[in-house]
Amino acid sequence: MILALVACAVHDLRAIPVGATVGPHDDGPHDSAQTEWWHVHAELTDVETGEPLHLFAGFVVQRTDLDRVGFVPVPLGINPFHAAYVRLASEEEAWVADRENFPDFFAAGFLAEDELDLYHGDWRIRREGESVVLRVNAGPVKADLRLDPTRAATLPGEGGLVEMPPGSRHLWKQEEAMAVSGRWKKGRETRWVEGEGFVKHQWGRMYDPDLDGFEWLSANLPGGRSLSVGWLVGDGMTGLPGSRAWISEADGTRTELDPATVKLSRQDTWESRRSGASWPVAWTLQAEDIDLRFDAVRDDAELWVFPVAIWAGPARVTGTVDGQPVDVLGFAEQVGPDRPEFRALFHSDPPPGTAVAAAPPPAPDAGPLVPWTLVVGAETEQTP
Repeated sequence: MILALVACAVHDLRAIPVGATVGPHDDGPHDSAQTEWWHVHAELTDVETGEPLHLFAGFVVQRTDLDRVGFVPVPLGINPFHAAYVRLASEEEAWVADRENFPDFFAAGFLAEDELDLYHGDWRIRREGESVVLRVNAGPVKADLRLDPTRAATLPGEGGLVEMPPGSRHLWKQEEAMAVSGRWKKGRETRWVEGEGFVKHQWGRMYDPDLDGFEWLSANLPGGRSLSVGWLVGDGMTGLPGSRAWISEADGTRTELDPATVKLSRQDTWESRRSGASWPVAWTLQAEDIDLRFDAVRDDAELWVFPVAIWAGPARVTGTVDGQPVDVLGFAEQVGPDRPEFRALFHSDPPPGTAVAAAPPPAPDAGPLVPWTLVVGAETEQTP
């Protein structure tokens, strides 16, 4: 009886409407969005020594009103679910931290209703004018950075609206060119850093029963241009509807690439001892006038994001674009290709106004999960 009442309770989730666009005040939270996330990556340099340093941080809000485990609905009293994860890396070491709090009445939340000011414990991401300020830590390393946009934000799709037939759509904004400065602290040692960064904000619903993974590749090209590829992986590396690729010009204009002409192939792989997943760590990308290869700077870039794992880290990008040589540091992010067995138990029903997709196929066997704490050097440190 209690479960029936919970399942029938009124909720605030709504599908992203057809024709919606990203507005000027959409940095903050959207209570009607089923899933919302902010991702930041930065490729930095120690101002004094020239040593490269890398940062990836993600903040995810999953509103649980329509979630269930098997046939059991998740109680509305623990809505929303916040997750956050950070990976900080130098040439020799990497430090990873993740936080999942369920419920999140005190651990995480927003300090403003209509602008970006999100905290998760002592981690924080907020908007100050046009800038984004980020404060995170992992193990003994802390980063306190300011990211200042050097060109206008990019809105993929039609004004930021991206459709994923048959039953998903979301809004998407990303600031692809940002100048980064700030402090990188390890213990009592403070290093001043600068470089370039990237901020991505998406919200709505992203679900497809045929989805076998998600590949995200990006690179700032010579001449102030940027390349972005968001690939929804279906059978093999075929891009499902909603996959897209584009080049952003230095003046902020965007040229969409026809997904039918884009060939993305996974190359070398790395197997995680923690999750048992086999992650691609190199990709080739071919399209009209584009011939590139992405090679992970470090293979061990897996992060835990309940109830799945992701892989995210810098990649060396080499090849040609429009006949011009490219040798830059880019970024790669992926979900899948292997999913834990228990992931099949979790399901999110679509909000009102969304076409209902078919039931998802059984998740592939990814092997047993191993508890995990911290990545050190080239190995994954594990707990008993």
